[in-house]
Amino acid sequence: MSDYLESLEIIDAQIHEPSPSDPLIDGMKDQLIAWQVELAREAIDAVGVDIALAVTSEDFYNFAHSRFPGRFPGVHTFRHTHPNLASEVRRVKANPAVIAGRALIGDYNTAKIRPEFTQGVFEPVYATAEEVGLPIFNSTHGGCKHIGPIAKRYPALTLIVDHIGVPQHPVSPLEAMSWNAFEDLLELAEHPNVYVKLCGAPLLSDNHYPYEDVWFYLNRMFSAFGYERIMWGSDYTRLRRADLPKDHQPRRRGITYRDNVGYLLHTDMLSFEQKKLVLGGNAKRLFKLPTPSTGCA
Repeated sequence: MSDYLESLEIIDAQIHEPSPSDPLIDGMKDQLIAWQVELAREAIDAVGVDIALAVTSEDFYNFAHSRFPGRFPGVHTFRHTHPNLASEVRRVKANPAVIAGRALIGDYNTAKIRPEFTQGVFEPVYATAEEVGLPIFNSTHGGCKHIGPIAKRYPALTLIVDHIGVPQHPVSPLEAMSWNAFEDLLELAEHPNVYVKLCGAPLLSDNHYPYEDVWFYLNRMFSAFGYERIMWGSDYTRLRRADLPKDHQPRRRGITYRDNVGYLLHTDMLSFEQKKLVLGGNAKRLFKLPTPSTGCA
């Protein structure tokens, strides 16, 4: 890697907890969280990622916060089944391990908006998050057009649209994965409080690495939102399980973590300053992230 690229601070805006390939033996099952955190630390170190936002269980991000301060800031997922979402937002905001929340307004099984969203169940999340200053990621699974009214009602609330707004395999049904919803994403650029998580684009490519055909869409996204409102996220545990790359290759291992960051890090489509923003600077500024400790606490 060129020296100037080595100087980039890279922040992954989404990882989930990895798990050991085989279940732990009975005497070690109470150590699962520690194993998951160490696997995540090894994964981000291996690809040169400095910080990874932990979209994980509360146990994971709390343990990671104590073991590797600043390296795995937590993103708490708010469930529509919680009996008091307003109080839950306040509780989560008080946790120093947490920097943002996430609203699962789309049902990943069907790639449709949850009926609870249209019924207003998530409204206390947005209202209270705006009040306390907690940014909210939005997992829409193709229903990103619904974020527009939220952005209007809560103009002081930072909203981030996950996965470039489109449903993606292997979580959403394969037949639902297309660029169709991307047009709805572009319309959200009119709202200054809406940001985009650039995650999963290689899954929609018909090419192998470096997935050159996705740039037709990504260039339109950058043109609409600018380079200051887009942050890269890997979701590497999902992408590595995808039944890709296409056609005939001896190893079908999905999108590797290294290729996941490499297609942006090494592209000529972005300048160094643009890479600096998209691959870390925007997330660091938006979430007020400190430089992390590299060792154990």
